[in-house]
This record gives sequence, structure tokens and C-alpha cells, in this order.
Amino acid sequence: MATTHKLLGVARIGGRMTALTGLHIGAGKDTVDIGGIDLPVVRHPHTREPYVPGSSLKGKLRFMLEWAFGKVRTDGRAWGFNADRRDGQELKADDPILRIFGSSIPRRDWEAAGQPDPGPTRLVVRDAFLDPAWVESVERRGLALTEEKMEVSIDRIAGKALDGGLRRTERVVAGAVFNVEMSFRLYDTGDGGARDRACLNWLLGGLGLLEQDALGGSGSRGYGRVSFEDLVVKLPDGSEQKIGTAHRLNRFPIDEAPQIVRFAA
Repeated sequence: MATTHKLLGVARIGGRMTALTGLHIGAGKDTVDIGGIDLPVVRHPHTREPYVPGSSLKGKLRFMLEWAFGKVRTDGRAWGFNADRRDGQELKADDPILRIFGSSIPRRDWEAAGQPDPGPTRLVVRDAFLDPAWVESVERRGLALTEEKMEVSIDRIAGKALDGGLRRTERVVAGAVFNVEMSFRLYDTGDGGARDRACLNWLLGGLGLLEQDALGGSGSRGYGRVSFEDLVVKLPDGSEQKIGTAHRLNRFPIDEAPQIVRFAA
């Protein structure tokens, strides 16, 4: 079953993300330094400043929205990993998760299910770099962009640190400000773009869900609490809408999208 996808335009989401607690998004480490950091944060290779990869932010948003919509596979894979229905996965072209984040399911499987291919991934998430004004203010005061936090595993019998249980984790300091940028493609799949507009609003609600959870590692131990501020959505017609706190929903609706961004009739 074929569907024509007509691009109506691209909505652009911009704003700031503030780390309310220390933030750890890890980088690989090829060497072992005695007395050094065990778990470093990811940094830009030239500036050496920490940043948040777009993949990390997008992946956590997908995780939050999959749970919100009840789209969680029993094998732990991402919703839309394949067309295996044994994990309770139904192929539906209007599925918000598959529209927003995309799917690797081939077209032949959509055709076999009697459903049109939902088309290209709608969401693009850019790497989030530290706000230059915030970096300047920190460096002017002679302060550091990251901190070293000691973690320890406790011997349950002896009540002290296990041998080898100490590790040094690097965190971006609380108060760090990142500039966030996302793009959201809006397609007309025969409905005038109504479903994609709804998906955009569900995505914005997902930012509120992320604020209630954590970004990066060790979220259950206080790391990674973030806040999204000064959010602005620029629509394809050139108009801009300030979101304020509208993304912080008291209840996340799955049957009907919230009206965070309002579109002209």
C-alpha cells in the first residue's frame, strides 16, 4: 500500500537545557591512567569542552515516549526495530513513535501488513554544545566546567568500600547551560499534515517527561536532572511560538495530542 509523502516544511525547535545536577554522558577510554578519571565525559576533540550528543538526547526522548505510549517490546529492543509481532508490535502507519523517530522496517513488511510506509524520520536532534556566554562567565571566575565525583561500592558485610570498588566519575557541573536545537519535518500523508502536527506536540510533551527523569548515566543516583527553558518553535510559515512551561504536562495524553504548539486553521 503506497502513500505519497508531501513535505509541508520543517519546524525548528530551539532553546536552552540546564543541568540541575551533575551530568555524565560518557566517552570511551582507550588508556588506563593511574589516579586518573575512570569514567570521563564526552568532549569536543578540538575545544575539549563537554557536550551532549544529539544521539543521547534523541535516544532518551524515544525511551520516554515509548514508555508513555506503552510501546515497549519484551526483548528490550527499540519499538520499530523489526516487524516481529511476537513482541506485541503492530505495524501502523500513524504510530507516533515510528513517525517521530523512524524505523528500520523495510517497505515490504509494511505492504505485507496492509499498511502504508510511515515515511522518513521526522525528528533531527543536533549536538547540544555549551552556551558560550555561560562558558565565558565560568572561566572568568576561574571555575571548572566539570567535576570529579568519587563513587564507591560497599561491602555489605564489612560495611566499607570493596577492594577495587572506588571509581572516579567525571560530571559536567550543575548549572551548565547547553544550547538545544532540533528540526521536525512535517509531511502530508493524505491528511493535510494533521498527524505530523500532533506528533510534534507529543514530542514537545516528551521534553517535559525527560525533565521528570534523567539524562545520561547514573540518573537513579542523582545525576542528569535537566530543565528545558526558553523553548521557541519556528513553524514553516515563519511564525514563532514561545513554549514557556507548556511542555510540562500534568498528564501525558496518548489518545489526543496536547495543544502545545497551535497551528493556523
